[in-house]
Amino acid sequence: MKKQLLSLVVILGALISNAQVTLVKEINDAGSSNSSPTNLTVHNGQIFFAADDSNGSNTPGGADLGKELWVTDGTSTGTSFVKDIKTGSSGSNPFNLFSFNNKFYFTAFDTSSELWTSDGTETGTTKVDIMPSITGEAPQRFVELDGLAYFTVGGQPGSTSAETANKLVQWDGINDAVQVADVGLGFESILQNMIVFNNQIFMYMNYSTDDATVGNELYAYNPTADTFSLIKDIDTGTGDSSISNFTILGSTLYFEADNALWKTDGTTAGTLAVASASTLAGIANLYAWNNLLFFEGDDASNGDQLYVYNPTLDTVTNISNISGSNNDHNPSDFAAYNGYLYYSGSSSTSSNKYLFRTDGVTVSQIDATIKDIDEITLLGDVLYFEGDNGTTGNELYSLDPSTLSVANAKAEIISLYPNPTSDYVMVPSSLVNTNYTIHDITGKQVAQGLISSEKIELNLKSGMYLLNIKTDLSSITKKVVVK
Repeated sequence: MKKQLLSLVVILGALISNAQVTLVKEINDAGSSNSSPTNLTVHNGQIFFAADDSNGSNTPGGADLGKELWVTDGTSTGTSFVKDIKTGSSGSNPFNLFSFNNKFYFTAFDTSSELWTSDGTETGTTKVDIMPSITGEAPQRFVELDGLAYFTVGGQPGSTSAETANKLVQWDGINDAVQVADVGLGFESILQNMIVFNNQIFMYMNYSTDDATVGNELYAYNPTADTFSLIKDIDTGTGDSSISNFTILGSTLYFEADNALWKTDGTTAGTLAVASASTLAGIANLYAWNNLLFFEGDDASNGDQLYVYNPTLDTVTNISNISGSNNDHNPSDFAAYNGYLYYSGSSSTSSNKYLFRTDGVTVSQIDATIKDIDEITLLGDVLYFEGDNGTTGNELYSLDPSTLSVANAKAEIISLYPNPTSDYVMVPSSLVNTNYTIHDITGKQVAQGLISSEKIELNLKSGMYLLNIKTDLSSITKKVVVK
């Protein structure tokens, strides 16, 4: 057979930044001590978050006031302590940060856990006791539906000792919050974050009259019918399905259940495990972007990697393929901006979490100096996140994506031959020990494996196929014709 050379130029290599990841402010200015900014939430052109200046270096009076509310406009001078809600060094530990009716709210503890509001100033930060008849209802898991805020809370008026916490209440932003109407005979206990889907609130919970036979499962609350309904008993019988990571993509709700990827259209019959992801475990950190579902998964051989599910083709692809002394990529904390999905992930040589990005096909590490990346949040055109440069401790950092460029990248000519072929293709020796997959033109995967030599043996029917080869930092796809 006459050898035919077909070349594909692919850019490989890490992104090099013209401007380094920037420290916004060393809030806890005591060497490697951490301020640990968490719950970064954008509201009205600012980011509210919780942090602990135990050194008192940037706190009024220079005192240790514990973990309290902070706000930033993205600059060092515009990053400031808001209010000492829990007097003294123990902190109010703000959580459940959200916007509702153009106001910013959060839950914090002064002498009990209540809802608070803030405009970013001390005087404008006040308690909003949404259930005055209860002390410490600790509202959390906020969602909004039809102009009403919904929370889970602890005890409620009229609760019996047999009832558990985490029941559902609704609030209009003006009057006292009330327990949702329920025409059923039991009571709910909600166990994870909730999500609005198909004009209902979906949740992982148990219902007291079902618990003995069903366990903790997927339910939905319908505010029109005033009912909690079991959507599906996923872990059949009394077992619990351990649902988490609710994420909507298109007209489908995806989630993790029993360590696998599931989806629902809101009906029992339409609640199914995603078959193409059935070989994966460790499902976590779901994120919908560009009509694709990104998530962490483990195929039992490559550790925790970044996968993407294409619902149109019903295909699942590993797009990180990080290998080396550290086999787990551990992708999390996603934020999308300008054609890229930014996230936190471990490199091939370190279990520390660094800043990465993907276009949905390739994966690139942005920076190798700032570790412990999480809480990635977009404000305007800049990304903000928690990080550690090794000397300041965990503090607030930022990255302007417009400063990134592909520099000092290595260009490699990838040659596949013969093509057309009958039983094999040859690849460069540099691709040995990398993974490959082959799909037919319908998108169905027909082969996969590890390249062990310069020859990839084929056992395929005549037709056109897509050969995809994954390196640590790139994904290369080439058409192959089998005669």
